[in-house]
Amino acid sequence: MSTPTELELFADFEKISYQQRYRCKTTYDIFSHVADSFPEDLAISEHVTATRDEIPKTLNFASLTNKINQTANLLTSLGVERTDVVSILLPNLAETHLSIWGAQAVAIANPINHLLQVDHIIEILNEVKAKVLVTVSVDDATELGQKVQHIIDSVPSLKHLLVLESNASGASYKTVNIADFNQGIANQSSDRLPQHSQPKGEDLAMYFHTGGTTGRPKVARLSHDGISFVVQVYAGFNAYHGKTPVLNALPLFHVFGVIAASLSMFMVGRAVVIMTPQGFRHPNTVKNWWYFVNKYQVCWFPTVPTIMSVLLQQPDENIDLSCCEYAGCGSAPLPYELKLAFEKKFDCLVTNGYGMTETSCLIARVLPEYPVDGVSVGNAIPYSQVIAAHIVDNKISRVCAANEPGVILVKGPNVFQGYLNESDNAGAWVEDEWFNTGDLGVINAQGHIQLTGRAKDLIIRGGHNIDPQIIEDGLMAHPDVIQSVAIGQPDVHSGEVPVAYVVVKNKQHTTASELLEHCQKHIAERAAIPKRIEILDSFPITAVGKVFKPTLRNSATEFSVNALLKSANITAKVKSKFIPDKGQVVLIHLTDPLDQSKVAKLLVALPVHCQFTDL
Repeated sequence: MSTPTELELFADFEKISYQQRYRCKTTYDIFSHVADSFPEDLAISEHVTATRDEIPKTLNFASLTNKINQTANLLTSLGVERTDVVSILLPNLAETHLSIWGAQAVAIANPINHLLQVDHIIEILNEVKAKVLVTVSVDDATELGQKVQHIIDSVPSLKHLLVLESNASGASYKTVNIADFNQGIANQSSDRLPQHSQPKGEDLAMYFHTGGTTGRPKVARLSHDGISFVVQVYAGFNAYHGKTPVLNALPLFHVFGVIAASLSMFMVGRAVVIMTPQGFRHPNTVKNWWYFVNKYQVCWFPTVPTIMSVLLQQPDENIDLSCCEYAGCGSAPLPYELKLAFEKKFDCLVTNGYGMTETSCLIARVLPEYPVDGVSVGNAIPYSQVIAAHIVDNKISRVCAANEPGVILVKGPNVFQGYLNESDNAGAWVEDEWFNTGDLGVINAQGHIQLTGRAKDLIIRGGHNIDPQIIEDGLMAHPDVIQSVAIGQPDVHSGEVPVAYVVVKNKQHTTASELLEHCQKHIAERAAIPKRIEILDSFPITAVGKVFKPTLRNSATEFSVNALLKSANITAKVKSKFIPDKGQVVLIHLTDPLDQSKVAKLLVALPVHCQFTDL
């Protein structure tokens, strides 16, 4: 008897509706379930420093759920209602989980990237009309505290500030009341919420901002039904891990870190080990990663390509890693050579996935027992549909044949409830039912999705979305700039970095260094400041007079590869081109063919396809 394909497996799986199959309709249901099923099991182990001798703070599932109930009751006592917004401006802490899930129990949770510049944070808070903000402190001796003081002055809807540091407890500033978060929840009942106070599946659970560098925030509305559906699908996909703990150093203001790497683990009674408030940005996290993999006997952990590259470069230690069989990669395209190098060195299987904020984290996932070619992201998850299509005037001109490139469209219970600002929904939906991911790809006869590029022009720097418009607008504010185009340049550390091409009035009077200095002053978000600027005589254009960006992307890719080769004293001819069914391809002709293995290692983390050839 032959083994069924994923398509056959999922078709059989879908004979029972997801509403019947999955018992939890809300995130609150999930915590009620785990409190009943695994009350004494470890839920959270929190490492603040990730030193090897650190004794972590821990919570079991009964305590975690009790504290979530207390958080929900505290928010209710402050007058928070179901459609109010509780914003969370915290690093990775146990209290971040309490705030996110407690807020969802009685209102709408809004995690915000605390590393954003304060102007962008304020824009998000005003967009969602936050009523309560949970943060660390208002101490102006800290960068975050300084941001919070600006926030209080600039967000009229804000009525309550809950802080983790108690030095400001009981104080008030203007119209904002300040209280200690932990003291506040300690005074509340930990009893389960009465049925009439619990959320329903159709209720909104979260407002996620989708980047923060776009000049004006786009806020995605995620429902309880969508999140709990994805959580239960993902938990089912990972059933082969058993109840092994998971190390999580991904940010909890991002769907990958909070939904896939946290709530899906909680769902089946797995412990989440918080690897420092700073996550992967703390030097001890990467330095001691394999020590903690062994300490907790981790079978699987979530990661991103840039971190895989850094882990590959760590000094070898005599640590038994036989427990670690899998790594789940997401958030950004995975270079194939990086996947192979990681698997070889650590004797584990790297499974790739695909998702975004707008799909409650998940679109597709590779299942270990069903191998895929290259860095395919696998099949669409059950109960959803994914197609590649040709789009004309926001309508499907035709659905692509197998292996034919097109725009990736998705629909299903994982898809969000639209953007908070109605103007952002224009163009996001095709024929009112398919969400346009903005990604380009091909889907083969087995349903395997291969991403090849982006129809949208977002630059993804280390998993952080940057709209090129904010860069282009900043450059156009310079009196000598006539045209500007910003694109993503492949980078071994961040996946992509922003670079800009400009046409100026007089090349003799305007320099790239002058324009970079201008960007430092006129682009508010530091992550969006271009790494380099190149002045051109003119832009490549299409027959209808539009800038032809693929030519610029080829140029940026060649620049990146040449810079890496030069740093290693390797001479070569480099040519880049975009191939629809493969993506960005780099052809490399080496002066010395013996350098091939050295170059392959050097470019292993670059998100392009490298081919050695005779040019």
